[in-house]
Amino acid sequence: MIGFNQIPVVKYLKVPVLFLAIVSFHTNAAFCSLRDPVSAIQALYTEDYQFRTVVSDVTEGDREQLKQLLPFTIHQSEVSKHTLYVLYKDEQPQGFLQARSEWAKWGLVEIAWAINLDRSLKGFYFQRCRSPQCNETVLASINRTLGGKSFTQLKRLLSDDGKSLSPQGIAAFPIAQNLALLTLHSALKTLAITDISWKKEIHNLSASQ
Repeated sequence: MIGFNQIPVVKYLKVPVLFLAIVSFHTNAAFCSLRDPVSAIQALYTEDYQFRTVVSDVTEGDREQLKQLLPFTIHQSEVSKHTLYVLYKDEQPQGFLQARSEWAKWGLVEIAWAINLDRSLKGFYFQRCRSPQCNETVLASINRTLGGKSFTQLKRLLSDDGKSLSPQGIAAFPIAQNLALLTLHSALKTLAITDISWKKEIHNLSASQ
């Protein structure tokens, strides 16, 4: 199902791309949901934008396709409807927003991802993170490393079995490598599932340019 809702974003004070707020929310919130799209736009973009929501079924087949690309895949509970937010400026698409959730020993980590039109990463922030490593210095470091990279470039930071960082990844993440590995997993799954589950919609956007 595709549903479009165009919602104007009112003007706020500009917030830096590397906005690193750590916020706790009610645990009954939907898995992989973007809690506040307007706040995410403020955090990850620097100008006023509009957005449209594109709802798609993430299927078991999509989950299997992801297994062909990575040594891990999305959780079974994520086989359901999900929302991709398409960002517009002057009626021209500028990028995407999506949320991902990852399980960690310290609890559920919820990440809001900004994706460029070419499906490289623009940036991210944590909607929820209870790790003691989630401090401004660590998060800024991870954001600098991931920002601007494509799926292929990110995959080089991961070991072949996906359970650890590659030598290149170890060099790229000199601190908080456990949190960096979790974030890297999330980034790879987010980029891959965006291309798989919203393939038709992204193709239509590209064709309209």
